[in-house]
Amino acid sequence: MSERAIGRSITGPLRVRSLMAAPPAGIDQFDTVVDAARRMRTCGLRAVPVTDERSRFLGMLSDRDILEDSVAAGQYPSEVTVGSLIRPGQASTDPARIADEALLAIIVAQPLAELPVVQDGRLVGMLSVADLAVPLLDQLDPSALDDDLFWPDDSRR
Repeated sequence: MSERAIGRSITGPLRVRSLMAAPPAGIDQFDTVVDAARRMRTCGLRAVPVTDERSRFLGMLSDRDILEDSVAAGQYPSEVTVGSLIRPGQASTDPARIADEALLAIIVAQPLAELPVVQDGRLVGMLSVADLAVPLLDQLDPSALDDDLFWPDDSRR
């Protein structure tokens, strides 16, 4: 996929850095679950990035993580640190990665349909399904698509 294919003058593969959104402000791994929940509520977020004391990205903490791993587990959210709820092995991508269908599949598989963009251990952006799907759809050749994909019941042909 080239940037020219989506109306840009620069040729070459489309990279994550040109599509990603700025990351939300992170929360320290030693802050409490209550602090994280308040940040999410104030900022209208379903997840917040968690960082260490050197501002290195550790992972995303979602509202669902808080509910399932703290509240439903009978923990006191004011006594639980967000770092203790971070799940190891969370997916992320690099800003230099080519934005393609394989990356879209990775994002769709994420619980919040977003993927952290990490460079040198620091969160530099977020990539959502919409950020990536629109350029991918723009490059499709409509004449090559099967009409049944969009109108399977013949009612709109």
